Amino acid sequence: MSKITIQNIEKSYGGEALFNGLSFEALPGMRLAVAGPNGSGKSTLLKILAGRAEPDAGSVVLTKGARVGYVAQELSGVDLAEPLLGWVLAALPNWGDFWREWAHAVAAKDEARLRRLSERQARLEQQFGYHPEHKARAILSGLGFSDDDLSRRLEWLSGGWRERAKLARVLLQGADILLLDEPTNHLDLEAVEWLEDYLLNFKGTLIFVAHDRIFLERVGTHVLVLGTARPVLRAGSFSEFLAWMAENAEQREREAANISARIEHEQEFIRRFRVKARKAAQAQSKIKRVEKMQDELSRLKGDGLAARPGRRLSFRLPEPLRGDKVAVNAVDLEFAYAERPTLRLWPRLSFQVFRGRKIALVAPNGAGKSTLLKILTGELNPTHGYAKLGNSTVLGYFSQHQTEILRPTGTVMAEMRRLCDPKCTEEQLMGVLGLFLLGQAYFERPVAALSGGEKSRLVLASLFLGRANLLILDEPTNHLDLESREGLVAALKDFEGTIFMVAHDRYLMAEVAEEIWSLGPEGLTQHHEGFEEFDAKRRAALNEARLESRRDARKPDCAPVSAESVNSEGSADDGQAAKRLSKEDKRKQAELRNAFSRKLKPLREEYAKAEHDLTRVLLEQGELEAKMNDPATYESGGEAIAVNNQYREVSDWAETLMERMAALEGKIAVIQAEMDAQLGACVE
Repeated sequence: MSKITIQNIEKSYGGEALFNGLSFEALPGMRLAVAGPNGSGKSTLLKILAGRAEPDAGSVVLTKGARVGYVAQELSGVDLAEPLLGWVLAALPNWGDFWREWAHAVAAKDEARLRRLSERQARLEQQFGYHPEHKARAILSGLGFSDDDLSRRLEWLSGGWRERAKLARVLLQGADILLLDEPTNHLDLEAVEWLEDYLLNFKGTLIFVAHDRIFLERVGTHVLVLGTARPVLRAGSFSEFLAWMAENAEQREREAANISARIEHEQEFIRRFRVKARKAAQAQSKIKRVEKMQDELSRLKGDGLAARPGRRLSFRLPEPLRGDKVAVNAVDLEFAYAERPTLRLWPRLSFQVFRGRKIALVAPNGAGKSTLLKILTGELNPTHGYAKLGNSTVLGYFSQHQTEILRPTGTVMAEMRRLCDPKCTEEQLMGVLGLFLLGQAYFERPVAALSGGEKSRLVLASLFLGRANLLILDEPTNHLDLESREGLVAALKDFEGTIFMVAHDRYLMAEVAEEIWSLGPEGLTQHHEGFEEFDAKRRAALNEARLESRRDARKPDCAPVSAESVNSEGSADDGQAAKRLSKEDKRKQAELRNAFSRKLKPLREEYAKAEHDLTRVLLEQGELEAKMNDPATYESGGEAIAVNNQYREVSDWAETLMERMAALEGKIAVIQAEMDAQLGACVE
């Protein structure tokens, strides 16, 4: 059983402590969500656990032999020249070398070597699964890669897709302890959900950083919060942690109010009687008691947790100018890049965005969502059709590169004044900056000193005070921490104008979007319901598609071939015909049989190997079924989960083997039929 033990670790940067005396133990089956504001040390903690950074004090102890999976490596020039599938598989032992050794041992009839290779195969299969390439393809497909992508070199992939490839490689390697830092970044909706399901079936220890509220809720079994006066570790889901945190804060507020009242009462006595001789000693005693209570009050306030979740705006955003009834009118929009003019991103699109609607545009990565937004904002020109904003529509646009509009030498407050409506009050400027966690300490800080996430928050804050009545947003929650996302959701819910946004953040869409528009090869489909109803329909359709695919996979491509035909070299009819053949015909027929035998031999060997593996796998499947039927298995939840996961993997591999055998039978049957036809021609 692999575990990781953290003992009193400390880490500081620039004299400021990230964490001090942090201790905890993570065991198999534990999925620990590390939360906290940006800059609280979440990524640093993962680097320390992965051995990529050293703590200032304390230690990290791993079980001997534990394998740690961590996405960190930079891609070298050699890596970038590799094809995607080959690079991902390169993280594993070379199975090609193994099978070459196996073939040599078979040819030499070296039984001792075959036994050693069989033992080695069992160890490798237990560690990496029965069929690594099958598993690699499944992981890459789950993360959104197509079959065509598998042969593409990494240098041809964008930065986001390279990050997916790095994640795929780590997941394929297998790990006892898996460390993931913002794994949902760069993933579309389907890929995030696939990753969730994958991690829910992960048998080892998972420690991860994420700001996706729903991902945190679904995956985490424990929560560790950094960035508070002291780190807090709690068992339970993220929503249970938030409920506990709110209850804890309320309790502290009650205790603080009670102590404040007692202090006021004691101070009143002191003010009245400290100068009177008879009461002076009692007053002096009360002074000491007040000092102790003030210390306790300071401890309560200083030792509190992070700000309570779900905070709402304490003021109203400025009401935007009233816009046209139709904020956006698009007619026959079409777009193709100049270097690939025949490749259209989507069929011609025509649509209208009406005033006051809040719309989320969803589609897989690469479908052209951001391109569509750039056309609507005028950054790109369509290759056909047009998109027009209403005459009274005032546009506010946000994308990841919008931080370029900021002046590096300007201060945060100066940039807010420059970018916002001149009529905004100082109170409004400070209030919105505070909402996006750019409070008083940031007001006079130069923009050049801000992190990328802080610059994004500053641009977002300015949008809400620019009196725009149409907000077009491209992934606005990327690089925002959890509390910043809460603030953005609150602001968007209160916004009285029109919103058209691209997002993969399910919490944002569920809270803000009134309509969901999906973009695909068939064009634009409008769903006039909230995200939850849309998502339920989408999941049902995906499940039905998977079931249909599995049903199709089980259908044989051709009539089954009997074992006799698979293992025979000819037929009885050939023997009768041979009696009537001349020596020359017999020689030709023998040459044909030899030629076809050479074709059939590798297929028969592969079939025999698959049949041998299937026998072994079915035996293991039976043993696992017996365990699943044994009530003792369910006495330990961990064992039951492990057995079910093993059974699922074994069943998938058995199904793959049967599909492979069916395909081999088809190939053998084709060659056998061709041989029979040519032998028949010889007889004639």
